[in-house]
Amino acid sequence: MRNSPLVLGAAIWLAAVFTVVGSVYTVCGRTLRPTATIRITAPEGHSLSRGDMVFLATDGGLRQVGEVASASGSGVDLAVDPQVAGEFGDAVATCWQTPLSAEDTVSALLPPDIQERVAGHISLMWRDRGDEIVDAWKPVATGLATEYVGLVGDDLEAAVRSRGDEVRRIGEKHLLRAGEDWPLIQRRLLPILREHLTPVLSRLAGEAISDAPKAGVAWDVARGAASGDYDAVYSRLLDWLSEYVADMPEEDRRELGQAVRTTIEEIGRDKPLMECLQGMLRRLRDDAELAGLAADAWREAVVENPRTAEFLRDRIVNDPAVRQEVYRTIELLGPTMRSVLAEALFRDGATRPEVVHFVRSVALGRRLSWVTLRAEDGR
Repeated sequence: MRNSPLVLGAAIWLAAVFTVVGSVYTVCGRTLRPTATIRITAPEGHSLSRGDMVFLATDGGLRQVGEVASASGSGVDLAVDPQVAGEFGDAVATCWQTPLSAEDTVSALLPPDIQERVAGHISLMWRDRGDEIVDAWKPVATGLATEYVGLVGDDLEAAVRSRGDEVRRIGEKHLLRAGEDWPLIQRRLLPILREHLTPVLSRLAGEAISDAPKAGVAWDVARGAASGDYDAVYSRLLDWLSEYVADMPEEDRRELGQAVRTTIEEIGRDKPLMECLQGMLRRLRDDAELAGLAADAWREAVVENPRTAEFLRDRIVNDPAVRQEVYRTIELLGPTMRSVLAEALFRDGATRPEVVHFVRSVALGRRLSWVTLRAEDGR
């Protein structure tokens, strides 16, 4: 046992020596290996640096052919195999960096034929099991969404209300612009509504008014006039309207639904009207002030709301019903995922080193950057 420290010390020294020798070998290999330089222009915000890998995209997958020699601003020099530089002088360079979306990851690491096979596996699985998965998750997701909206709805309303001046200013700007479009909308939309929707709504409204609790409403109006408080009238009308809609005959529901669908179809066929409405939506979508206001309100009411973290922890992460559906979904997806992983990780019975390196680095939390070269003609 006295020799144990000596053996341990010797093992540590040997490991250190092998590490140093390996590093020296790698550095010497880089220094002595003949290379040719290809200069590329990287996109703004890239994170390429010296030593990042350069791959050649082939039909069989990615093959490492060099590394980044230097990177200064958007100019990046690649030190690659001279044969590759000669054959692919007109290559198209693509710069990648993690994190990547699932779609970009597949595009970056797998050749087109493997991408097609992976997509085929997933499409086949979804065709066979998609409805089953959706039906299983629908009640869970609906319940969670309803519960969460009830939890943060007041906070979101308060966040928007606290920005009332900004909302009014932005709203007035869009209303003024919409006023310019209103004559065209009125001219094109009203005839469609009169033809397809107004007759059904008029009949249903007439029936609703005839069934309304007129005596009760009149009594509440009289009391409201005496006290100046019309909340009871409003509450009674809302309660009656909710009951009326809930008890609406199925035949009336179908007729109203068909009228709405026909109206929407006719609006879609009216090209000038659609162009006008789409222009209004685009202006709302492209309004940087409106987007910033919505993002601030969302961040305050949802992202930074302590209730969100509590809900995620208690009602999603630790919820037995959610966990049960996750396990069930994993079981359903298991065979397909194994097939996808086999396609992605292995080539001709051997692992794809570039994919293994990517997966290992992501699992360890390392950020990766690399360059992929592909012949301009797609070779």
